[in-house]
Amino acid sequence: MREPTDSQPAAMRRRALLLAALATPSPTIAQSVRGTTKMIVPYGAGNITDQVARVFVEVLGTRGGRQLVIDNQPGAGGTLGAYNLARAPADGSTLGMVSVAALAIAPHAARQAVRYDPFTDLVPVAGIWVSSAFLAVNASVPVTNLAEFVAYARSRPADNPLFYCSPGNATVPHLNIEALRRALDFPAQHVPYRTSAQANTDLLANRVQVTMDSASITVPHMKAGTLRPIAYNGARRSPDFPDIPTFREAAPDVQMLNAWSGIFFPKGTAQAIVQPAAEEFLATVNAPGFAEKMPLGVAPFALNPAELGAQVRRDNERLGRLIADIGLTSD
Repeated sequence: MREPTDSQPAAMRRRALLLAALATPSPTIAQSVRGTTKMIVPYGAGNITDQVARVFVEVLGTRGGRQLVIDNQPGAGGTLGAYNLARAPADGSTLGMVSVAALAIAPHAARQAVRYDPFTDLVPVAGIWVSSAFLAVNASVPVTNLAEFVAYARSRPADNPLFYCSPGNATVPHLNIEALRRALDFPAQHVPYRTSAQANTDLLANRVQVTMDSASITVPHMKAGTLRPIAYNGARRSPDFPDIPTFREAAPDVQMLNAWSGIFFPKGTAQAIVQPAAEEFLATVNAPGFAEKMPLGVAPFALNPAELGAQVRRDNERLGRLIADIGLTSD
């Protein structure tokens, strides 16, 4: 298109500028035409949220849905990516897969205050996945069920208590065992590590005796006989260990936490954008093949926007009370 010149009448120059603008779409318009949306994943490649995000993108694509481009933004236990999502444009061009840790744990336990409000800065769209874990002990610990476990912990001398490990303060494994310990009134000493791999090394060497880490960490060793499962925090018994009771069976008064993630838009995103996305994403979560592609111990978590928002509030309030009672901060 020929550029307007000063010799052209003003009306012609305005018309030429308008046509030029329409011929070069804005980034948002161009993105809409391409059908791509950026999905912030607040963890690095290989993390369980990242693994599920890639399965979700794959299944969504095979169903002819929108194109999601994953943007890994690790840092600060998932809160950096959540903060960047909260500040993103509210035009449907950016969404994020955010975990319960960033929504219900970090706001109460982070050493520095998180810079977003999980209730007002993020718009719930759809629940995507939930994981379950076993309470497991080193095979040398002489217990086979929860009652024996509690009795054994109480029998240990004060100078040599039962030690339980986790991949850090205020992580889901830490909070779950702490909730169990307080509900059933038994002594145990927490030993935080930087990673699950480090914790598992000492667990297998019996330098610590107890864990409730993710199934991907514990199940291979339970199958090998080096760890022994005691109870399971799934909604129903694990098909891999059908003789192991759930916590609902073994300790029905204890509220356990299951790690989960959902998809959120930034605050201000219109319902005209949220609702179609929710329908599309929930159809993907419920689609044949999605569950089968999940990592070990992970299952679909199909929550609509209202259900996801209620889940955030419920976990945030409960974990806030637990974290305050413990008086801890995350590493």
